[in-house]
Amino acid sequence: MEAAFLLPWAWILVRTLPFRFWSRGLGKPTPGEADPAVAAVDKRARDICWAIVAINQAAGDRFTCLMLAMTAQWMLNRRHISSSLVLGTRTEQGADNRLTMQAHAWLRVGARIVLGHHGGQYTAISSFVRTYRRHADG
Repeated sequence: MEAAFLLPWAWILVRTLPFRFWSRGLGKPTPGEADPAVAAVDKRARDICWAIVAINQAAGDRFTCLMLAMTAQWMLNRRHISSSLVLGTRTEQGADNRLTMQAHAWLRVGARIVLGHHGGQYTAISSFVRTYRRHADG
């Protein structure tokens, strides 16, 4: 239920307000791909990501990778699980020989990407890190 409520909220923020207004709520901005320094991935993090992906699929994949990562990070924050929302890009050459840039967002818990797997195709530009002193493994 929580994911079903938060995904539309992420959609509203991304579609209606400039990035500078809501990006402050994502965590501490850090250049590149930051590791939130968590020893292991909490089972709750995997369950949260599974629920978000399932809801997105049921909704016809209407939410972007950024919206999914934001929702997952909000849900992890409520449970005091450290995470890092990463923004990255890649450049491709199109059929018309023009270069196009694509953006992608993914979420890390510790050294592991838990949402938005991309097979190393994207280069991290910046991260928004949320860390908590105590991390309970579940």
